Amino acid sequence: MPELYDVAICGAGPAGCSAALTLGKSGFKVALIEKDHFPREKPCGDALPAYVPKVLETIDPAFAEAFLNIAGKNRINTCRVSSPSRKLVDISYSESGWVIRRSVFDNFMAGLAGNLRNVEILQGVTVTGITIDKDLVTVTAENGFELKARLLIGCDGARSIAAAELTGEKTATGITSVAVRGYFNNVRDLHAGTIEIHFMRNLLPGYFWIFPVDEETCNAGLGIMASDSRKINLRKEFYRIMNEEPDMKDRFAGSEQEGDLKGHILPLFSRKKAISGYRFMLCGDAASTVNPATGAGTGQAMQTGRYAGWQAAKCLLKNDFSESYMRSYDKTVYEKLWRENRKYLFILEHVLRHEKRLNLAVGLGARSLAISRLMAKVLL
Repeated sequence: MPELYDVAICGAGPAGCSAALTLGKSGFKVALIEKDHFPREKPCGDALPAYVPKVLETIDPAFAEAFLNIAGKNRINTCRVSSPSRKLVDISYSESGWVIRRSVFDNFMAGLAGNLRNVEILQGVTVTGITIDKDLVTVTAENGFELKARLLIGCDGARSIAAAELTGEKTATGITSVAVRGYFNNVRDLHAGTIEIHFMRNLLPGYFWIFPVDEETCNAGLGIMASDSRKINLRKEFYRIMNEEPDMKDRFAGSEQEGDLKGHILPLFSRKKAISGYRFMLCGDAASTVNPATGAGTGQAMQTGRYAGWQAAKCLLKNDFSESYMRSYDKTVYEKLWRENRKYLFILEHVLRHEKRLNLAVGLGARSLAISRLMAKVLL
């Protein structure tokens, strides 16, 4: 007989772990399923917004305190933006964000979840199928693995099995971006407290980034719209920028790369759609909640995971897993995130896609503190 859980969470990234942490004091039996083994690498820009510890604090103040004590995170106070015309503006944040390798942050989150009595982390389990009948959810995986649960939370990323099988829609069918990133040592003029975003005319609305992990190492990457990747070889373009662009070639001339470039897909938060149904909810990249202007997604993943955890507890207590009751989750997500996200969609469509407007915005930001502060709210 397959083991029975109250909640099965597919994916133990920031969304899945946030859902598990939220259910930590509920007493419900939770299976947190992860295809890899921790610590594991995750392609990402590694930037975290200032509100991350606030999300953790709403779950349990001890989690926020633990985050602030993590070794290996770099506090970010400034964002340097360069426009296609090479105009520069340094934007100061009112609250500090962080850059922390996802291998470190995700391992931290999984460690918090693994310490909870009611949560079991099942690592090295590659889910191949999810079915829902009248009474239970069945999750199957390679090598004959099977478990059953009363409710499922899909946090399994941009290529979500949960989304594809339970909604009939592949996550990557909406508006998406693609990106590559690598780690580099000894890049010149690297400032530990400053992330850099460089817009280039042939890549708009995409950008090249340099995010310092510490004083010696940076996460450097390139992200573009997926529709542009048909005419641009992303990896070749990354190295062309690094080796040929006037602003970059001297800085990277003596650098050393750690490992290979890693690529990933970013399902952008471009529209409202159903992200729940009978006995299931979707979170993070599986729900396509990536910021359409910046490509940031970890913060939204944690927020949606928290909302899903709260909703799961309500469903289990009430023993109501109906589609109509589960829609409370969709309502919460869109009430909390959509209004702000509409601003990012506007910026994407009306500023970042237009070279002249972007040049003007960066130029005004360099001269106006008010505009600089407005830009700070958008860029982390």
